[in-house]
Parts: sequence; structure tokens; C-alpha cells
Amino acid sequence: MAERLPRSHEPLPLMPLRTGQTLVRQGERSPKLWRVRSGMLTAAAVGHDGRELTLDVLGPGDPVGEPAGELSALTVRAMRPSRLVPVAARDVEALLAARARRREALACDLAWLDVADRVARRLDDLAARFGRPVPGGTLIPFALTQEALASLAGTSRESANRAIRRLVAFGTIAVVGRGRYVVRHHLRAVRP
Repeated sequence: MAERLPRSHEPLPLMPLRTGQTLVRQGERSPKLWRVRSGMLTAAAVGHDGRELTLDVLGPGDPVGEPAGELSALTVRAMRPSRLVPVAARDVEALLAARARRREALACDLAWLDVADRVARRLDDLAARFGRPVPGGTLIPFALTQEALASLAGTSRESANRAIRRLVAFGTIAVVGRGRYVVRHHLRAVRP
């Protein structure tokens, strides 16, 4: 009979974060690369003028931070209580490649889509990744201020507000409370 090695019963080292807590700041060295186990975080860049651009909302399965000792290009902050687990060395390359592809797609959206299409894509992405089915569509389960949605879409609050009104008029989204959205169907582009 083959000898079995004893199983390690050590729990995975979890990194808990409270709402509003910062994991790493832009320009600081990252302690390690983590993966979101639960919760939600924002990844944002701050310009020289102090304006903040929220590049993404991170959730379960997403990589957070950088490999140990590398400078972080973004500030990562918890939107909700979150738990992170360290990324195994064998998974680092694949996770970083997937994150790079996502960021490339977002950059293409910023360059080639108009504001209404960018807002629609970001709402669609949030609904697909975090939403829950409700009558009439998919509810994004957290409030988004006009400023936050504008930042995610790379535009001004005023332009994001006009885009929201346009999407509501087309029936592609519904506003169901202050900063709460139901995506009525899969949005990929908005054309009159």
C-alpha cells in the first residue's frame, strides 16, 4: 500500500479589507499579487492635477496588486468588505495576461466608442460580473454615483448624465433609485 503524505490543514492566508481600506497606493511597492475571494474593490489612477480615474471594479477571481516588490500603477481600495488570497506562483502569468487583455479592451473602448456606448458597456460589464436577475433585467447590486460612472467610462459627469438619459429613453436601462441601475438586456453598442 502506498504511503500517504499528511495533508496540511493550514488555512489559506486571507487578507481581509474593510470598506474604504486601501490595499496599495499608486506609486507604492505592492506586497504581493492577490486574487479577490469575496467582496469588491476599485482600481483607480490619480493624475498630477489630483483628479481620480476609476479604471475598474474588481470582484471574485480578479487579480489585485502586483507581484511582490513591483510598483503599483493604481490605488486599490475596498468598496465593500473583501477577502483576498495570495496568488500561487504558477497562476501569476495567466492572471496578469488576462488583466492586460481586459485593460487593452477598456483602452480600445475609450479610444473608439462614443460616451453613450462607453457608459452602456461599463453598465453591461458590471451587470454581467456582479448583477442579479430581477424582473425586467439585471440589477447592478451597488449604487454608482454619476461621478463614479463617469470615471469608469472616461468622461465628465455631465456627459455621463446625458448618456444615462439616452439609455433610459431607449429602454436599455432603468434607473431604480439613486445610482441604482437595471440593465434591461445585453448592451454592446447604443445606436438610435
